[in-house]
Amino acid sequence: MAIPKFLEEKNLIPNVSINPDLNYLGTETAFGFGAEVLAVEASKKFPQIYKFHVGDTGPRTPEPIINTAIQALKDKQTKYGHFAGYPQVRQNIASYMTRARGVEITVDNILLQPGGKPAIELAMQALLGPEDYVVCQNPGYPIYESLAKFYGRGRYLGWTARYDESKEKLVFHVSDLQKILEENKQAGKNVKILVVNTPQNPTGLMMSQAQLEEVAKLSEKYNFMVLFDDIYDQIVFGGRKHFSLLSIPGMLERTINLNGYSKDYAMTGWRLGFIIAPKWLIEIFGRLAINKWSCVGKVNQIAAGVVFGDVDLDGFHYPSVSEEVQKIVAEDFKEYERKGGFLVDCLSLLKPYVVPNPVEGAFYDFPRIVKLLDLDYVKNDLNIKNDKDFSKWLLHEKGFAALAGSDFGTGGQGFIRFSYAEDRHSHIIPGMKHFLKIAIELITKSGQVAPLSADQVDAKVSEIEKRYF
Repeated sequence: MAIPKFLEEKNLIPNVSINPDLNYLGTETAFGFGAEVLAVEASKKFPQIYKFHVGDTGPRTPEPIINTAIQALKDKQTKYGHFAGYPQVRQNIASYMTRARGVEITVDNILLQPGGKPAIELAMQALLGPEDYVVCQNPGYPIYESLAKFYGRGRYLGWTARYDESKEKLVFHVSDLQKILEENKQAGKNVKILVVNTPQNPTGLMMSQAQLEEVAKLSEKYNFMVLFDDIYDQIVFGGRKHFSLLSIPGMLERTINLNGYSKDYAMTGWRLGFIIAPKWLIEIFGRLAINKWSCVGKVNQIAAGVVFGDVDLDGFHYPSVSEEVQKIVAEDFKEYERKGGFLVDCLSLLKPYVVPNPVEGAFYDFPRIVKLLDLDYVKNDLNIKNDKDFSKWLLHEKGFAALAGSDFGTGGQGFIRFSYAEDRHSHIIPGMKHFLKIAIELITKSGQVAPLSADQVDAKVSEIEKRYF
């Protein structure tokens, strides 16, 4: 039996037979890379590591949510909670999402979950039969592909984005998706789940209403369910409006909506999310939840409820913090937008060697670095062959942390992901100056003329800083 690579790399040899499907199981590189960042930081090799790899939020959880949780602890709300989420908590979520999506969502369409990831696994476990396939965006959040391959025994299909030179960004063409679906149907392969994420990690790009309406038509024609991840739904820029598949008539019955509190409300460490799905599927998910995690913690359930309305539980009253919290997070979203615009304008100084995409939502940019990787000095002197090598070199030799594009699938080759969630004063502004100087050095050592000199960097970045902050 082949030992999974992740065990073999650490020379961990099982003394009994293990599930052979573990060979399909991937990981989320951000966590492993994060451990490398900590190790380099602890070595004191650099005065500072500039952190652009973190998919965590920059802001902290709003104080009113924390205060409610503290009060719930003082009230000794520490026993088991409802396995699906207390009815009043789910009702608050349902009422909010009904208003936000323009479709009637009920308590029976909601299940609380610890974080966002469980929705991915629950969907695969509940829906995939022995011969079913999963289609995922490529590049995309790596856990989709990992769990699709694990539960589908490798039956994963990538919907690969194409780079649009004129728009300077990757684009997911629905016509490409239709081709995948039709070809596999003719080959007798059944696609059961499509995974769609918007605003997207890793690109920070959004799918339009028109694109999602086309996806909805395909879901009916080819009879598949859509795992729709819009965990960044409120973090959108430039006057854009997030559009949900749930808003399309009939799609509540075909959608597993992964949402929650991690990103919008800066609650990543709380591990608190929710699923919206058809009632029959929530019933299945509830049964799986009892088998997996019993329930979401009672204090967290109370915090989840008060974000959208009042909660009364066990004789205690917890008033809604909705209005206060929305004011706080609205300012957080504005700061994300300013930092994103700043980062794009800084990286644009390096064109054509580094080409950022427009920031539309979430807190990521996914610049194309093909011409940078193709430089003679980079390829021959530094022996950097791809974006993964470049990411490692940046961290270990320059003290700059950003994830390789191919960490998010083959469609990310030749790109690098910048997260601009961190504090602008300690990371984003000085980090951009550092990266620009690194790139300029690589260009000039390759015998080419850089778009600007290292001496110009500080002044140019200061000009951009003034525009945004």
